[in-house]
Amino acid sequence: MFSTAEKLQEFLSHFKKAQLEEIQLKAEDGDSEAQFHLGALFANGRGVEFNLDEASQWLTKAADQGEFSAMTLLGWIAIQQEDSESGSRAMDWYQKAAEAGDVDAQCSIGDLHLTGGAGIEPNAKAMLYWYEQAANQQHPKAQYQLGKMISDGKFVTQNDEAAFRWLTLAIMNGSEPAQKELQLLTARVGDTLTQEFRERMMNDFQQTH
Repeated sequence: MFSTAEKLQEFLSHFKKAQLEEIQLKAEDGDSEAQFHLGALFANGRGVEFNLDEASQWLTKAADQGEFSAMTLLGWIAIQQEDSESGSRAMDWYQKAAEAGDVDAQCSIGDLHLTGGAGIEPNAKAMLYWYEQAANQQHPKAQYQLGKMISDGKFVTQNDEAAFRWLTLAIMNGSEPAQKELQLLTARVGDTLTQEFRERMMNDFQQTH
């Protein structure tokens, strides 16, 4: 398991503009990590002017060398382009990274299958599969999406205990939307969720962290 978002945040939080020249030289020399970093800088407008075309060029070089985080970022860039094939391009990149274990790519595939997109039809079965893959690896958005759907009985059988579990895990992993959804669920079900269940769920969470 790995997370492109965490990797990117770690890099950007420590990036200093004085490092740019060294990153560029390494990228031009074929270093895949430097290519990913340079592409990420262009995609975020950090140290360089924001330029998605330039970002795509460097990220593609990194992706061609097996840099999975670059593939995830390329999927995100494809979505921003909003042309007739942007959804299909994004799916191709996300799929490669997701199969390698990137939880952000897995969740993004779930998003694409939920809403559809240019060249992509909504697919509930595939959406649930990829959300579950990411949720089981503690991805907060995927946990929130599963919790909300199970609470609403949308695409899946309604199950208050399962919804409570996913929403609580999402909150513990930092999801703000899950807090409101859990309040709605708690108001609806009242005290029907037993204290034993709540304690068991908390123990399960602690054992996975």
